[in-house]
Amino acid sequence: MRRVALVVLAAFFAAVAGCASHATTDSGNQAAATPDSAAASPVAAASDDAAMPAPPEGAQFTLHCSTFSEPTHIMDAKRMKDYLIRQTGSKDWYVVHSADESDLYFGFYKTFDDRAQVAEYTRAQSDRAKISSLVDNDGQTMFPQIGFVPIETPDPPAPREWDLSSNRGYWTLQIAVYKGSPQRKQMAVDAVKGFRGAGVEAYYRHGPSTSEVYIGSWPRNAVAEQQAAAAASDDPNEPLLVLPDSFSGAENSTVYTPDGRKMKVVVPKLDILDPSLKKAAADYPYYYVNGEVVGHRVQLADHTWQTIPWSSYLIQVPHEDGGEDDSQVKGESTQNPGDQPSDSGSAPAAVPGLGGLR
Repeated sequence: MRRVALVVLAAFFAAVAGCASHATTDSGNQAAATPDSAAASPVAAASDDAAMPAPPEGAQFTLHCSTFSEPTHIMDAKRMKDYLIRQTGSKDWYVVHSADESDLYFGFYKTFDDRAQVAEYTRAQSDRAKISSLVDNDGQTMFPQIGFVPIETPDPPAPREWDLSSNRGYWTLQIAVYKGSPQRKQMAVDAVKGFRGAGVEAYYRHGPSTSEVYIGSWPRNAVAEQQAAAAASDDPNEPLLVLPDSFSGAENSTVYTPDGRKMKVVVPKLDILDPSLKKAAADYPYYYVNGEVVGHRVQLADHTWQTIPWSSYLIQVPHEDGGEDDSQVKGESTQNPGDQPSDSGSAPAAVPGLGGLR
């Protein structure tokens, strides 16, 4: 790693330290300085920085500053972090190590693009601008690709058999997703723990930005082989509203878009043959986002508004050895930012394990 010297004003260092995250990591969470920098470091360092500091409550983003991928990446990243702490006086620098690379980050933020949260938006953008202005002794920008990224936490411990990759069936029922929080992985694992504690076969899967919860395992012949139900309209100007099949009988409902256009209501059919799968679909009819039932908000003929809950849905279990692709059968695989909690009448029955992110 090349050795660098920051060319910045003392006032800048004071500003970074003052405007950095109020929930900074303390010296107890910092790694030991490398031998050639320990004597000069004003920071009392601890013995290990291999793990990311615990983000403060509500934080969703962090600033990714640099990636170190040389064989000496662990030492290089630690030296850079320790150097930056000494020079800027801020303890919000931290590194996360993996087998092949180490990543340097700064701070934690609840938002970086929501101007309605004035103080947090200003703090995030101010930190980014100041770190972007750091240059080395040749006048080159130290971190040209700095950017905000979602906080990625390590996978919480859980039995291997709870992971969806251990599901040897062909079909499974997806009933929940957790997202938008560093706690999403833990919430999904806790949900699976709750289900299994109640005697229900459940699985989790962690993705880049979501953690999902699944129920059950069924063979391919649990569902009749058939072509997907077509959802189409003869009128290209007529919007479609595709409802989950739990709303069978709603095809003749009159529903309007927010701008007053009449919508064609479509309820696809799915021929489930396995009695236990039918029971599971009946026991878990809704799709939960962060512990709450959400859905599509529509205006009815009497001009009142109602949220039609998203249904749970079947997917084909992805098996690496079989080369099968994850395939959705019904419903929506992801929910829109404008998803609304359900107000479609009586509240859904409580589901064991599905706690909400607050």
